[in-house]
Amino acid sequence: MTRSKSVLSLLAIAASLAACSPDPESSFARGQEAFAQHDYRTARVALIAGLRERPENGDMLAMLAQTQIALGDGEGAVVSLDRLSALGDDRPEHAILRGEAEILRGRYEEATNAVEGLDLAGADRIRALSLLAAGDIDAAAEAFATGESRSTPDARLLASYSRFELARGDKERAANLAAKALRAEDTSIDAYLASALVSRSRSKLPAALRSYEKALGLHPANFEARLGKAQVLVEMEDFQSAKPLVGELAKEAPENRSIELLRAKLAARDGDWAQVRDILQRYEPEMDESPGLRLAYGEAQLELGYPVQALALLQPMLNANQSQRELRMLVARAHLASGNAREALDTIEFVAIRPDARAEELSLASEAAKALGSPKAAEYRSRAGEITPQWVGGELAKADQALRNRQWESAEASYEAILDRGRARNAMVLNNLAYAKSRLGKKEEALKLALEAVKASPENASILDTAGTLLVETGSRERGVSMLEKAAALEPDNARIARRLAAARKP
Repeated sequence: MTRSKSVLSLLAIAASLAACSPDPESSFARGQEAFAQHDYRTARVALIAGLRERPENGDMLAMLAQTQIALGDGEGAVVSLDRLSALGDDRPEHAILRGEAEILRGRYEEATNAVEGLDLAGADRIRALSLLAAGDIDAAAEAFATGESRSTPDARLLASYSRFELARGDKERAANLAAKALRAEDTSIDAYLASALVSRSRSKLPAALRSYEKALGLHPANFEARLGKAQVLVEMEDFQSAKPLVGELAKEAPENRSIELLRAKLAARDGDWAQVRDILQRYEPEMDESPGLRLAYGEAQLELGYPVQALALLQPMLNANQSQRELRMLVARAHLASGNAREALDTIEFVAIRPDARAEELSLASEAAKALGSPKAAEYRSRAGEITPQWVGGELAKADQALRNRQWESAEASYEAILDRGRARNAMVLNNLAYAKSRLGKKEEALKLALEAVKASPENASILDTAGTLLVETGSRERGVSMLEKAAALEPDNARIARRLAAARKP
């Protein structure tokens, strides 16, 4: 958008309100209220209406510029700031607003010039972002550090600094900066968004979801927060909650590749691989720019019976990242489906020879070896039914993390795999599987497992808590309360058990 178009758009909106405009003070009040509620579209309309009657009101012009920046309208903000400057109002905070507007316009030199000489954290943030755009990472880091050292903490600078450190791989530093941003301003949407990104980088999905929801509580229309929430919901396997949100985002931004990838993941979840291909096909020339799109599209090609096309997409990804076991499985399957059993075996043996090899990896290795007439086929087939300490350790870690992240289906699959391959029925594995199944609505299956866990470990408070809660939920209230009472007696300081016992005792 050019500056002249921004002026015309402002005049057009103002003209449409001419016949029924309230007095400028009322418009300003409505604009302030909407701005405070992060309803920037309403604020913009109200402020433009007020400025029609009071075009020289500096406070309204400044708030309009802030509103336009919040809406991503750098061009419009520059127009408002030019009008403000013409009134002789060149306060430092207005210079920072101009820097923000110039960054939105991609004019980084002008952004730096706008805040030249200002010893404020907000100006340091503008300088850091401009230096980043110019590729001067070290100078950007220095500008961020200068801003952090200011006597008055600035939440926006600290949040941007957190994102910067996260991009550089320092998760601990990023987490500290995000926390510092929230301490500086607990109503900062930037701080919550930074916190969400840090939590996601640490695979703490429930914490990330809470941060996105906090951000949306401040600004329900914020696009980044809505997209982040949708991504986390898909990662957490809460597809029912994710689908309507992804649908809304797709209507709003139909060309957004991140949203299209979410649509593809939801279709893959339903086993609709043709839809996955249809969604992603138009991005085929751009696959190198998005590994996520490339992986999803390659898997769709494989599932639809086009292994050669799948290999063209997936093999280069594996060559660049040899440690990705799921990707290695896909590539090996594609080689086998295309008739190249030797390449399939060579690909999958990389992990099949390991003591922590998974059953599905060993089964694929056996299938490839059998196609080659190799005696290794029997060896791999036999090992697929065996259990090793290394495999158990890896699968337990994966299952426990899935449980913490509320990925109930993944947790269920991993705990069931441990029970299926193992000889012993570990009480905590039984308990955790029961809990995962209960969250999936499989109450009867869950209760059976939970009672087996109690039989194996009758003095474990966590196990008694799970079984007691399930008994209450499935209609055996008296027996459930008795188990919860025993759990509470074993761990009298456990607040969660106490809450569940109190709830179970209520008539």
